[in-house]
Amino acid sequence: MSSVPHHRPGGLSQVLFLIGLIGRGPSALWPIVLPWLILVLAAPFCLLVISGALTQHVMVPPVEAPKAFVDTGYTPEFLAERILAAMRGISSDSDAVPHDASLADNDSPDIKLPGGDMSYASIVGFLKSTLFRNKQDVIVHVGITHMGDSADSYVAHIQIENGPFNAMHDDVVFSGNDFNRSVQDIAVKIMRLVEPNTLASHLFATVQKTRCSLDQCDYSEVEAIYDDVLGRPGSPERLWALAGKGWLLLRQNHAEEAEQQSRDALLLYPHSGVLRANLGIALEQEQRIDAAIKELRAGAREKFSTAENQRLLGDVLLHAHRYAEAISAFHRANAMRGDDVNILHDWGEALVENGQYEAAIVKLSRAVELRPDLAPSYELWGQALENEGDLSHAAQKYAEADKRDSGALTPHEKQLALLRTPRKSSPVSASVQVPGSHA
Repeated sequence: MSSVPHHRPGGLSQVLFLIGLIGRGPSALWPIVLPWLILVLAAPFCLLVISGALTQHVMVPPVEAPKAFVDTGYTPEFLAERILAAMRGISSDSDAVPHDASLADNDSPDIKLPGGDMSYASIVGFLKSTLFRNKQDVIVHVGITHMGDSADSYVAHIQIENGPFNAMHDDVVFSGNDFNRSVQDIAVKIMRLVEPNTLASHLFATVQKTRCSLDQCDYSEVEAIYDDVLGRPGSPERLWALAGKGWLLLRQNHAEEAEQQSRDALLLYPHSGVLRANLGIALEQEQRIDAAIKELRAGAREKFSTAENQRLLGDVLLHAHRYAEAISAFHRANAMRGDDVNILHDWGEALVENGQYEAAIVKLSRAVELRPDLAPSYELWGQALENEGDLSHAAQKYAEADKRDSGALTPHEKQLALLRTPRKSSPVSASVQVPGSHA
């Protein structure tokens, strides 16, 4: 007679089986088991509460709007969601200008609508009001009213509550004809009040995407934001603003001015990794390579240094032809921030220069997978293949680079690319920022 195999419960069934087993056990076990059971069930909620209390949120409550807006479907909740979406879009470029990873910089706010589970929200609110006062949520009140006698002219009144810029306010005048543009203008104004450095980073990235030349790039609006932050007494965002001003000087090749600005800023913030990195890049631009590497190494050792500190160190080591050291720096940068296109590109370049072609292809293929428009990475990929003797596939990669940026290749690479370029095709120029450039 065949026996029926014992079925072992899994997933939820296993949990229920265990609870039932405990329930049928001796009553003497309950005083021991019950506290542990409560602890296991409560731990995730406690961790969520602590995380919420340590995170500063930027909240936009439902927007006060005239009846004409509500009648056309622009409810207060919908308006708040649209403004928040535009603010999140601006925040996505917050790393375009390097800055320290210090929590005190308040550089990563969680932009959200107020609400959520009331018990959770009340506990988090209590912790912020008692233990974590510097993490109180920033509330952005927005009210829209008619402007004058015009039926299609409006003004958005913005008032900030809590945070380092508490009680700041401003207005945005707009027309109802282009609502999408109006929402963006309101979001920009809010970010200028609440997260000015994040807005400056976004505007910097916008200028970079135009691929303007040194004498054409206009950073005046970015500089104005930094000057505004530095002019606010006691602003906790001064460090990021100082770092941003130095970065702009480096981007415009004002090395001596950037060096002096960085040294002055380091007197105020001697343990800033990003200020130390700015100084290192300035020294590299002045061809003082050993001094530059020393400063960049010091910056990378600071408590709040980031992957960008390691990447910039790797860049200067690469330019100094110290390839093994550069590869190590890029490896450390990747460990801190994986799947970063700039790190992968620069790492691949160092590997190509060091003759490690197969490893370089792995990094560069991942870079173009993340950024298919990245012509410089295709070019380096082609160089790796060419050095391995695979001219056919090298020509293919050169053609990919040429298709994305007709000015990316050397005459030799251009000649090889023509072997793989269809006769009727025309090069397509894409707006890309070459990774690894820092000044």
